[in-house]
Amino acid sequence: MTSLDVSTNSSTSLAPRSTQSRLFAWLWRHRGSLFFVGLPTLLAAIYYLLIAADLYASEARIIVRSPSHLQVSGLAGLLQGSGLSRASDDVYAVHDFILSRDAIDALQKKIDLRAIYNRPEADFLARFPRLPHQDTTEDFYRYYQSRVDISFDTTSGICSVTVKAFRPEDAKAVADALLDEAEALVNRLNQRATTNAVHDVQVEVDDLERRAAEAQQDLLAYRNRETLLDPGKTSGAIFETQSKLRGELATARTRLAELESSAPSSPQRADLAGQIAALEQQVGSQGSRLAGSDSSMAPKIREYEMLTLRQEFASKELTSALGALESARAEARRQQIYIEPVVSANLPDKALYPKRLTSILIIFVSCFLIYSIALLLLAGVNEHAQA
Repeated sequence: MTSLDVSTNSSTSLAPRSTQSRLFAWLWRHRGSLFFVGLPTLLAAIYYLLIAADLYASEARIIVRSPSHLQVSGLAGLLQGSGLSRASDDVYAVHDFILSRDAIDALQKKIDLRAIYNRPEADFLARFPRLPHQDTTEDFYRYYQSRVDISFDTTSGICSVTVKAFRPEDAKAVADALLDEAEALVNRLNQRATTNAVHDVQVEVDDLERRAAEAQQDLLAYRNRETLLDPGKTSGAIFETQSKLRGELATARTRLAELESSAPSSPQRADLAGQIAALEQQVGSQGSRLAGSDSSMAPKIREYEMLTLRQEFASKELTSALGALESARAEARRQQIYIEPVVSANLPDKALYPKRLTSILIIFVSCFLIYSIALLLLAGVNEHAQA
């Protein structure tokens, strides 16, 4: 073998070694970025492109309304319709309920929610339980919130509910069940509002009915005790009788005076005198029946008028309270809230999640930014230490 051949073989064997060395040198020089940026991105790509299970999303849109005569313009006015307006406070109540533990408990009574999110096609990071979660109620509650999303558009008043699941029919079933439970919540709110609005007025009406019945019973007892239906009318009759007697007495006295003037010795004089005495006694008796003693009509009229006034006042109060009760019931009915579906839950035919490329890009950008900031901070610390 010549020296030329030896030189050629040596050059050929050193070339791959030089390239390999440069590659290792480059990897070592960029070991930080490769480990903190490249490796997470590679793992994310492997997971999202090869492992991650498809998630189907079923979306429903509802609007919560309450009766109102308020007029608004724009899209909100078109959505109100028939004098109905959005009940924003109640929308937030529905929002909180859908994402609550109570909603999970209600759904569990209808469908096996945990089985839905532990399907065979689910991957090890997407199913429940998953690392670092355990099979506990609290961990499932946090997992549930990652699979159910609800948003509220304050402009239109439309509330959107999105449910993600590993099967299309599961997503639709959960969305439908959530809407049913939300409507049940609204019905409970209606019932509570009606009860609270009417309860206080109903208590007052019951008290006034009792007082009116007592006043009527006292008046009836008085009439039975005194054997008088209306002392006022009886007194009027007595007074009318007394007036007639007074007229007859005045006539008799006039005739007696004329007789004494014209015929003092007439035998009719004694009869007239007797008649006058009888009339005077009757007039006095009728007067004593009207007033002058505890058994006369005056104190009876006073007691009767007090009882009558009490009974009339109780009746008027009861009538007013009954009107207030009807108004309270009408107002309670008018303030009821309703859930109206704008878009029913759909049966998805295509998996929209996970957003594979978007997720990989987000992980890459996040790792790059974190690593860059860490390098800047480390450079600042080193510079400060050298100074």
